[in-house]
Amino acid sequence: MSTELQIFYAIGILSTLILVAQLILMLFGLDHDATVGDVDMEGPTDHPGGLHILSVRTVVAFFVGFGWTGVIAIENKLPLYGTVILAALVGSVFLFFVFSVMRSLHRLRDSGTLNYRNAVGKVGSVYLPIPANRAGPGQIEILVQGRLTVVQAFTNAGQRIENQAKVRVVDLVDPQTLLVEPLG
Repeated sequence: MSTELQIFYAIGILSTLILVAQLILMLFGLDHDATVGDVDMEGPTDHPGGLHILSVRTVVAFFVGFGWTGVIAIENKLPLYGTVILAALVGSVFLFFVFSVMRSLHRLRDSGTLNYRNAVGKVGSVYLPIPANRAGPGQIEILVQGRLTVVQAFTNAGQRIENQAKVRVVDLVDPQTLLVEPLG
């Protein structure tokens, strides 16, 4: 076995093992970065975030394509310069394919942040009594974005709204507080 073939085999085998390890870790939910506490930083924080074309996954995909294409090309007697060029092209196709798949999956993500504007018009029930005329906050239990949540609420009604009473959300007082009216 020639040195070139050994090198391409080593690249192909090692990168494939890393790819398999990534897939196994992903199946068990261990494929994300760990955080260790908080960090204070100076300077701008308005980075675009998200995916980058050069990531561990895309680079590993490049080397899988590069290594195994090199093995096949050398075993088919392609000259070394042609093998390297072909392997680099196939590796680049692998890289862009994995990047495209990851970008598509990344778009499916949901932040999970509740937008209480989506509660306007919905009906909930009083969890803690709501004082009349915005004298103080109470709490209601309401389904927002598929999640049952307890939210602080005020009312403009002239009388206190008691526990278990049904209310309709009419507006937001602030991003975390609802304005409700009694039903009936």
